[in-house]
Amino acid sequence: MEGNAYALASGTIINAIATGKGSAFGLNLKVYARVKLIDDGKNKIEGKVLDNPNIKPNLIIRCVKNTLDYFGLNYSAYVETKTEIPIKSGLSSSSATSNAVVLATFDALGEKIDDELIINLGIKSSFDEKLTVTGAYDDATASYYGGITITDNLKREILKRDKMPEDLNVVVLIPNFEKNVNVNRMKLIKDYVEIAFKEAMNGNYFNALFLNGILYASALNFPTKIAIDALEAGALTSGLSGTGPSYIAIVEDENLNRVKETLNKYGKVILTKPNNDGASVF
Repeated sequence: MEGNAYALASGTIINAIATGKGSAFGLNLKVYARVKLIDDGKNKIEGKVLDNPNIKPNLIIRCVKNTLDYFGLNYSAYVETKTEIPIKSGLSSSSATSNAVVLATFDALGEKIDDELIINLGIKSSFDEKLTVTGAYDDATASYYGGITITDNLKREILKRDKMPEDLNVVVLIPNFEKNVNVNRMKLIKDYVEIAFKEAMNGNYFNALFLNGILYASALNFPTKIAIDALEAGALTSGLSGTGPSYIAIVEDENLNRVKETLNKYGKVILTKPNNDGASVF
């Protein structure tokens, strides 16, 4: 029995750590997963991260285990992943990996696809491996469904869904500095993040993304000038994604090269597009 699936990276509109409510949108960068199952009653699961062999496969093994446990099965399994998403960058690589592996396991089992169950098994796996603070329901849903999701992460409830225009470009910057997560500092900006969240709920996604990015970059001691530089070069909006260190800028075709050149001086630049289609078996 074999299953194959992919899920998406996501870019942050509102980081949920300060308030418990967040928003993200799907990016056309994917994690691919392949799961092979053996009905031998041994419950031995092995995994391999093909393009990052130094990364322990704990999360992908946990995803398969939690899915098999849910169905009460003692199958052995082999799971492997490969990714287009830079890891530990604020682009939801963990959520995308969890979604892809759980979905591939469902595919291998021939089980009916249950979207909410797949997302929640992925979140449980990330919690089990201590890879998330809030459960990242905003990231997980954007990775799985594509498009824009606005969520209450604490209640695991989608408050609103929308589409991001797919004719726009997303410039992703992976800068040359380290990730810096300080939850206490992020909690201090709660009231101001609420303002950005209201902008998102009102459909002003670009305003929300920029405000959120400035607030969290300030709280985490990341440069705020990067987003301003992107705007100066013609981006429609720009801001920190997740807890960084990556930044994203949404750009029309005519300004793409200028924004790319501007951000390129800060680190590695990746060009992609919004994705409204979401995860899929293949």
